[in-house]
Amino acid sequence: MVWNKQNPYLAELLSAKRLSGKNSNKEIMHYEISLGRSGIRYEPGDSLGVIPLNNHNLVIDIIDRLGINPSTTIEGYQNTVYDLLKSQFEILTPTNRLISYISQNINHKELEECLKNEDRTLLFKFKYGMDVLDFLNLDNNLKIDLKIFLTLLKPLQHRAYSISSSILEYPNKIHLTVSTQRWKKTSKKYGGVCTTFLADELTKGSKIKVFLIPNRTFKLPKDTSKSIIMIGPGTGIAPFISFLHERKLLKSSGKNWLFFGAQTKKDDFIYENELVDLQKNKVLDKLDLAFSQDQVKKIYVQDKMYESKLEFFKWIDEGAYLYVCGDALNMAKDVESMLHKIIQECHNCDSEESGLYIKNLKKEKRYLQDVY
Repeated sequence: MVWNKQNPYLAELLSAKRLSGKNSNKEIMHYEISLGRSGIRYEPGDSLGVIPLNNHNLVIDIIDRLGINPSTTIEGYQNTVYDLLKSQFEILTPTNRLISYISQNINHKELEECLKNEDRTLLFKFKYGMDVLDFLNLDNNLKIDLKIFLTLLKPLQHRAYSISSSILEYPNKIHLTVSTQRWKKTSKKYGGVCTTFLADELTKGSKIKVFLIPNRTFKLPKDTSKSIIMIGPGTGIAPFISFLHERKLLKSSGKNWLFFGAQTKKDDFIYENELVDLQKNKVLDKLDLAFSQDQVKKIYVQDKMYESKLEFFKWIDEGAYLYVCGDALNMAKDVESMLHKIIQECHNCDSEESGLYIKNLKKEKRYLQDVY
């Protein structure tokens, strides 16, 4: 059987455990999901696609705002409006179509100004953190036809999460490391569609629609004697937990170096015991930690790279593979900027030459990123 987005496997949630401490600013969860008899075979670096359901309360609030009955059916659709909004349409993040339609049908100067000037930054600030219901409520007098409303939404999408287990150790299970997204705007509480679906809606034994998303490039070197450097702050550590266990079970002779960063050691050092054991068992040769809020001057993974710049460059220059996983907006850029600096200082070259050096690493598939 081929499992995919159109035909997902109905898996069972085996367990859910919070990894981050009670005083952490983040809620990081560890999930274990049974693969049953699905036949799914994953590799380190792959992701699991999870198909969520929308929050029940948000669905009901939108239906109430539209002034319709949840069991209403619409021509052209087989399911009730409740089922459609629960499982088929995105109702958290409003589409530009919906925003434009609402702006044209209400009198809201600030929103109109954002759209009139085509100022993306201004519009982003305006809509940041708002859901579909918030836009409907910009004017309580706004009436919108249900069929038109549905055309202004986009289909509910799956979410992809890096797998944090090795199939050699768990042939019938997949582990995920997920940061639950929650935020407040004024007095209203919000949550990410899939992260809160996992954290709040599911319990042990719950069924969840999943499918494998292979990653063709973010892979361990086939030559197990090659050394690897892994940079993964926060949940970016997920694929590297998989990498390390795979290398342990394969008895890989190549060395392993992990850079991990988070806010505080006390509450955010996820997988601490596991990493300590991997160090004791000589699987993890080097572990560099950066806890940004544990001292006055913030320290990040790129700072730890620079502290060990000579050895870092030596590893790369001798053929090590470099992996980066996590935030694309800031972290990945900062890491690459530091990589340039380290190469320039240790290789005694200018920015153009360091650029060529990095370009060659990418060409050799020795500098690989999984960023989001």
